[in-house]
Amino acid sequence: MRRSRVLGALALALAMGVGGLTAVSATAGPTAADDLTIAPPPHKDPARQAVSGAGTGLVMYRDGSWFWRSLKDGREASGAGCSVSGSDLWWAASGDSVVCEKFSGGAAPGPMHLHDFASGKSETLTPPVGRAWAKAFSPTQVLATEVDQAGWLTLHLIGRENEPRKDVVVTSPDRFGTSRFRVQAFDAKGALVSYLNGKGGETVALLDFATATLRPVPMPDGVTDTAHVTFGLGSQWIAMENSGKATLRSRADGKVSHTVDLATSSVESVQPVGDWLLAQVPQGLTAVPVAGGATRTLLPRTGSDPILPGTDGAAYLAGGTDSSHWGIQRIEPGTDGAPVIKEALRVPPNPADRVGLAFAQGQLAVGQTDPARSVQGYTASVSGPATVSQTPSWKCDVMVNEEVCGVQDAVGTRSVATGDGRFLSLSSVDAGNCSSCAIAVNVMDAGAGGAVRRVTLAGKTQLHPSHIESVSGRYVLIVATENSASRLLVADIDAGKILDVNASSPAVLWGSVLWQPEGDKGVVAGTDLRTGQITQRVDLGSGCRPYELAVNGGWFYSTCSFYGDGAAAFHLPSAKRIPLPFTPERHRVRLGDGYVVHQGGVGLEVYNLRSGAPVREREIAQYVNSYGNDWTIDRFGGRLAYTDASETVHLAGVTGSASPLAAIDQDVPATVDFKTAKSWPSRWWLSKPVASWKLTVRNKTSGISTVVRSGGEARGVIAPAWDGKNQWGTYLYAGDYEWTLTARPADGQGAELRTTGSVKVTAVPFRAVLPAVR
Repeated sequence: MRRSRVLGALALALAMGVGGLTAVSATAGPTAADDLTIAPPPHKDPARQAVSGAGTGLVMYRDGSWFWRSLKDGREASGAGCSVSGSDLWWAASGDSVVCEKFSGGAAPGPMHLHDFASGKSETLTPPVGRAWAKAFSPTQVLATEVDQAGWLTLHLIGRENEPRKDVVVTSPDRFGTSRFRVQAFDAKGALVSYLNGKGGETVALLDFATATLRPVPMPDGVTDTAHVTFGLGSQWIAMENSGKATLRSRADGKVSHTVDLATSSVESVQPVGDWLLAQVPQGLTAVPVAGGATRTLLPRTGSDPILPGTDGAAYLAGGTDSSHWGIQRIEPGTDGAPVIKEALRVPPNPADRVGLAFAQGQLAVGQTDPARSVQGYTASVSGPATVSQTPSWKCDVMVNEEVCGVQDAVGTRSVATGDGRFLSLSSVDAGNCSSCAIAVNVMDAGAGGAVRRVTLAGKTQLHPSHIESVSGRYVLIVATENSASRLLVADIDAGKILDVNASSPAVLWGSVLWQPEGDKGVVAGTDLRTGQITQRVDLGSGCRPYELAVNGGWFYSTCSFYGDGAAAFHLPSAKRIPLPFTPERHRVRLGDGYVVHQGGVGLEVYNLRSGAPVREREIAQYVNSYGNDWTIDRFGGRLAYTDASETVHLAGVTGSASPLAAIDQDVPATVDFKTAKSWPSRWWLSKPVASWKLTVRNKTSGISTVVRSGGEARGVIAPAWDGKNQWGTYLYAGDYEWTLTARPADGQGAELRTTGSVKVTAVPFRAVLPAVR
């Protein structure tokens, strides 16, 4: 089929969206009602809340700082005087208290700081000469060690401020050295320690704080060291697990013991509660009677932190069914002695991570990790009340199709919006006998519910994609490596081919036009990609060759150097150059229809240009990542999209009038044979969404016109697929026709679009009629 070339230089200028500048008040700006938000779904991995002590409240930490929450009234306290992040030598927690050893400035042990959150009281102990702190304490004493000249270790209990006995030597049945001495567990009454004995193995012993004595606790049969033993110290029982079997010995009478089978060798932690043993296993939290019996599953899923004993004999553990039903669970004996669970602290889920945005014609693609990677599609209204869908209308799952969906936080594979309902990303593919030497353009179609396809672009030499530089409709500008050299490629994704067009940086697409500098004096030339001819030149008035370049209809943006010098906008219809009040870093400015968004040190700044001057309309203080993958603009719709710290996506508007609706590209066959073709495959690409449209054909001989197709809302492209029939289903006669496409802008701004051209119907099936008079 021959294609008509109706967009000449004048029509091309009109297609860019000619419109005058309108006054915008320096104080005008979008109201809060103009903002749309898309709340993030919950992350599928539960939020971690580390709990280190459990007494009358829970001792926890977040962001490197300790805090405490009362289990009675929910009040919180902070400021323990100890650091979680490593500025102290070590820390330990139990009950409502946190302790830590401070740096002494030398080799000698430092002072120990203790803080009780429930009372709010702190105290600091200076180690006696020759003593070193161990990681165990009670409400009245702190464990310390002393090494004599022969290397033997003695344990001491150092009295706290409320304890009159300031240094008590622990009586031990064994002599042992410092090698492999460990505190395996402790509570307010004592500590379970282990040390290397003289027989080449290890000894486990229970230290009783009240009597200052050590009592050996035999390890499980056949076990001689603690390397593979998991310990749990309960108020009644001492648990030692090895290879899925747990030996429990009475804390009061070491001669009483039991052995239980936990039915798995993957045990993360154990803790006796009453006469039951809790076990944290891959299947969740289970419980088995100490005296033997059936195993019960208490929680289907637990967190990564071990079971924590509380001062009240209960146990605490993060767990639940899923991330939305998660918390710190308290496990205690019920009325029949069996463990029961009650939620002590609700832990709400973290939001899923938003890792990339692409936005065009009100259609938004959001890269998401939760932890699986996917691309989610949302739709914002383009007319009537401002709304946006809260649930995705389509989804591309990276686990199903990794290359097509792309990794959204990587520049080279980030999705880019075409403006006609499609989202593109790049990957490498094999070509013939060459491995990974051709470019695959991965196409996600929002209009088809996220359907995906792949377009392979093979050149005459080895090609490897870097990233998408610009895209508009069917055309894409790609930065690629060809035989180890970087180059710009222009491709038609519908035709599936690389175009024979020379492109040099900086270059940008708008509709069917490729814009790039011509010379060094600030002139840019527009090449119509349908003909390969330059159809327009624009002097940006900068006097320099653009270093960065962006185009949006009749609006241009450029800088003069790598450092952002001479940043300015240019409005073609009014021939007005608008210097901008900032010097941007590279790739930190995006051009919309009459506005720019600058990513600077304060976050995002929106400058409205529609009055002919840069009016800072909005300042969004937020942390923004490199390359700006957490914010973007809708080049074809006027809104800014960004993600805040809570992973909520915001769509913000800009005040003032947008440019008129324009057809920025078209693909219209000049002839059609309806005996062989099912339809006339015409397409028009638009600068912004339309509320309704109509296609009329007029017989040039008879002068009679008829409406052959019409429709409602369209975003980015109108593709009527006329089958040669009138509205009653009868073919029109063969002959020469003039077609007219009219469309009404969805935003209600500007005149109705009207564009015309010719088509020759060369043949139709036998039954045909003259069109009805309209």
